[in-house]
Order: sequence, then structure tokens, then C-alpha cells
Amino acid sequence: MYSYLYYEKNKSIVTDDEYDMICKRLYDEWNDVEHYHKHLVDRDSLLAGTGYHIQYNERIKGGAMALMRVKKKPKRRKKKIR
Repeated sequence: MYSYLYYEKNKSIVTDDEYDMICKRLYDEWNDVEHYHKHLVDRDSLLAGTGYHIQYNERIKGGAMALMRVKKKPKRRKKKIR
């Protein structure tokens, strides 16, 4: 759902670091994961931290939009100007 929001809706609700950690964990635990949409994810693309090639069905799209409504965008730190 994070990938759908990022690539299709141009919305980021997790930081890049958080997304990378999610991808790494999913890659590392791939054989133990049981999920309805597992077949839509290419395990090797997880190493690159991308969900660009995922085919998003209506269930994923609807869930992503609902998630976006409840999760706030991460706060970005302002750089200090010296």
C-alpha cells in the first residue's frame, strides 16, 4: 500500500528509511510470510527498496487510500541555515 501511494498517488506516508526497513524485513522473512497478495511482489525488487513494478488491484488501492486518511505524513526536519 505504501508503494501504491508513493508511485501512483505521489504521496509518502512513511520515510524512505522506514520503507527500506520494511522491504529488508520482508525480504529476510520472505519464506515465512503468508499473505493474500504475496504473489504480486517480486522478492528481488525488495532488495532495491522499490515497489514500482507491483500490480495494484482494487483491494490494495482501497486499503492504501484508507491508510492515507488515518496516517499523517512524516514530519521533515528543517535544515538549519547558518
